[in-house]
Amino acid sequence: MKTLSHAFGFLLLGAVLATGTGAPWAADLGQWTDGGKPIQIDSQSLEARADEGLVVFRGEVVARQGELTLQADEVAVQADPATNEIRTVVARGSVRIQRQDLVATGQQAAFDVTGGVLTLSGEAKAWQGRNVVAGERIILHLADNRTVVEGARAVLYPGTQQLPR
Repeated sequence: MKTLSHAFGFLLLGAVLATGTGAPWAADLGQWTDGGKPIQIDSQSLEARADEGLVVFRGEVVARQGELTLQADEVAVQADPATNEIRTVVARGSVRIQRQDLVATGQQAAFDVTGGVLTLSGEAKAWQGRNVVAGERIILHLADNRTVVEGARAVLYPGTQQLPR
């Protein structure tokens, strides 16, 4: 197969990928929540290492839930092997997250579930319509609804939609 409200929406995807059903805090994601819609994940391969609590999707990974799509070369979900609680979700290589006209791209997207921090890095960029925010890293701190863009560049058009968040 060839084939941003809280920054970029894949927090939801990470949470859902991690649990298969969403998470209690998913309601905080507002427009990104696609309820109980199923998630379809296509990849060239899937490796599950139960003893390590690791599941890795490799090769042209495309994950969809409703209108939310994550594309990457690889997506790894790491859980605590003893409790099965998700620790991290990491997408690597040509990462693209999209929902309608909200788009984010980078070379890596990492979600630290325990710390509640989502980081997009490697030529990170988010845009909605013509408004664009880019930087070396875009870091979203979910607990205090704070976003930090390192090496920030922005192009904003007055009278258009809000900044990508």
